[in-house]
Amino acid sequence: MASSIEGLPTLSEIGITPPSSSLTIKAFEYAKQHCTETVYNHAIRSGYWATIIAKKLPEFRDNTNLNLEMVFISCILHDMGWANTPELLSNDKRFEVDGANIARDFLLNEKRDTNDENLNEATIQRVWDSIALHTTTSIARYAAPEVALTHLGITADFFGPKLPGPDGKPLISPEEYRAVLKVFPRAGFNAEGFKKIMCGLCRTKPATTFDNFVSAIGRKYGLDGNGEGKEEFTKAWEESQNQLNGFLVLGLDALEEEHDPK
Repeated sequence: MASSIEGLPTLSEIGITPPSSSLTIKAFEYAKQHCTETVYNHAIRSGYWATIIAKKLPEFRDNTNLNLEMVFISCILHDMGWANTPELLSNDKRFEVDGANIARDFLLNEKRDTNDENLNEATIQRVWDSIALHTTTSIARYAAPEVALTHLGITADFFGPKLPGPDGKPLISPEEYRAVLKVFPRAGFNAEGFKKIMCGLCRTKPATTFDNFVSAIGRKYGLDGNGEGKEEFTKAWEESQNQLNGFLVLGLDALEEEHDPK
């Protein structure tokens, strides 16, 4: 195994070389600065999985316009919403939106400092979309290729060699899986580690979890992963669903009263 650039090794045994730009390395160092090893190793592995998948699926392999560097950077920064630097995080936004906003700010700062013409508005927006949508399979998989590939790379870190491709065969081979984990081990990113992060979100900003999958973890495991605060959280979630349903019904009723012909 040889290193193409410091911190992002080339995995010659499986034919994978990560992007070698200074921007990629800066994103890597930024993630290391603000996240735990558990989180940034997960993020980096996602970039490798995306690179592997890009060589296998024709929709990415044959797309000459695919910006693989921005996919890798999107993967590196996708969980900045789990950063352990409180100043980076909001009190009222989903972790995916926090991550997308942090990534956008990072890229805008780099554009200002380096005058990098490749960091145009469309490219930065594509990174934002990739991160904001990375947990929403029903949208991300059918969005722009960078968004779809970022989503697949992140998903692969949860399923590894068990992630099926369109033909039912695994997108990641056992050999590829072992090669990536050898240099970026899981470091606690397992079921318990993931549960701990999700329950932490339910505890610190519960309202941001009520409309997405995170709330299901809070309702099952509570605010500490062991059931503490489970009933109170579930009650708050139920109230939020009632409010949402009531709001939509009120909206429809108002439209009918004001605009529908009598």
